Amino acid sequence: MKVAISYPPIVNKYGQKAMVSQNRNVQFFKKPTYLMPVVHAQAATWLRDLGHDVRWDDGNAQLKDFDKWFNDLVNWGPEMVVFESTTPVMHFYWHAANKLKEALPKCIIVMTGYHSMRKPEETLEQSKTDIVLRSNHVDFVLSKLVPFISQHSNWRQDMKVDGLTFRDASGQIQNTGNFRQVEPLENSPLVDRDLVRWKDYAYENGNFLQTPGTYATSVIRDCMFGKCTFCRYNGPDLTFSVMPVERSLNEYETLVRKYKVREIFDDSGVWYRGADARKFSQGIIDRGLHKEDCYFGFNTRFEYLDEETIKIMGKANFRFALLGLEAADEETLNRLNKGYLPENAYRCLDWMTKYGLHPHLTIMVGYYWQTQQQLQQTADMVKDIMLKGLARTLQVTICTPLDYTPYHNECIEKGVLIAKDYDDHDMSKLIVRTPIPHERYYEAIREIYGVAFSPKFILRQIAFLFSFRKRDWQFLFTYGWRAVRRVRQHIFNLTRNSKGKTPKEEVPAPQSA
Repeated sequence: MKVAISYPPIVNKYGQKAMVSQNRNVQFFKKPTYLMPVVHAQAATWLRDLGHDVRWDDGNAQLKDFDKWFNDLVNWGPEMVVFESTTPVMHFYWHAANKLKEALPKCIIVMTGYHSMRKPEETLEQSKTDIVLRSNHVDFVLSKLVPFISQHSNWRQDMKVDGLTFRDASGQIQNTGNFRQVEPLENSPLVDRDLVRWKDYAYENGNFLQTPGTYATSVIRDCMFGKCTFCRYNGPDLTFSVMPVERSLNEYETLVRKYKVREIFDDSGVWYRGADARKFSQGIIDRGLHKEDCYFGFNTRFEYLDEETIKIMGKANFRFALLGLEAADEETLNRLNKGYLPENAYRCLDWMTKYGLHPHLTIMVGYYWQTQQQLQQTADMVKDIMLKGLARTLQVTICTPLDYTPYHNECIEKGVLIAKDYDDHDMSKLIVRTPIPHERYYEAIREIYGVAFSPKFILRQIAFLFSFRKRDWQFLFTYGWRAVRRVRQHIFNLTRNSKGKTPKEEVPAPQSA
């Protein structure tokens, strides 16, 4: 069966591209960051291994415009096209599905993604999509769905694959229940780098200090914590699973020695912790990969790694550590179910800095309950951390309700969601009622990003040079200029709507919990 896994280029009126693949929150960037969609890449590899003709079709990373992407795909003549969707680009995908169906009436269009998996009937009603996957385990579901369809011409009448909502032969919407992963994660193959054109993603990525870089096949599917209300890795439709340490180490060795990768990032919701993290790090050392001029990066949480674990990770040449610092006040952290205290963040960051890691903070502002005091508390804590040299980089985003997460549903139920159109969920502006004017949040974003231009921050980076670690010299003299460009882009993206507000944007939110 001819199957295309496709990411059409999506460009807004500012000439910015939508970053859909491997992004928990879609944003539009003029200077794009191309991220390899790991689970879909595993799906492509698995289907190829099963004998199907697979086309890896990322129009964004392949630098195509929409017409070029569309014409190339139609000329290839796929029997199935798989899309990945999320809230702010749903209208685009419904239009793309309809346009593709007109050109290829017999092509089966499959929609994946967290928005459509939680609202599957909506996509079938609003477009000519044939099937919606009700699972984020796209690789496992497609490995069963594609062979079934290829062997059963009457699949619409006799569907035997779990986790689908689809149109039957009469056009009625049917579903086969939820998909529950019962197979071990290692049944899904490691990503075939050549199949998915890994070099398309190897250079334009702000997480990489050295290039070429790549994303590892994730060792954790979903998140071992899985309780943060704003995160799409949260809900009864998700299942947590882990890849064995040795299997991941084998992939890292291949990436370093065969593909000559110089930085590897694992984008699991939360990476290994405890014994598994130490075993992996020791495995890197035992295989000599820490001496191969390759850095390693990961996502984690405050209070998940102790000093002993961070010490061995530093020895194993781990560098980039991404941590969410969503707020500095306990009320917000409790409402978000973050599970840590703000003061404990300092201890974790101090250990990471001590052993040579470069912590990267992801901060959010604009919760519908966030007061001026809470907002300033967050800004002050972030600036304090950065000026003390306890984190090297940061990213600020507006907390935008997306993909019908618990926070999204809460905003709807409490009547604080202003946006009436999915297109407005693109993280470029506040779309909830708040207790203070929206302009205050945009000012906080500028204030936080402004720390990058502080003389004290710059002097702190210079002081790191006396550790005589190669990464610190690279950070200041190579990465620094790229970071300035991206900081300016983020400030523009997140504050371009700070002028010309309508009155309804400043209606106070309800103060009750």
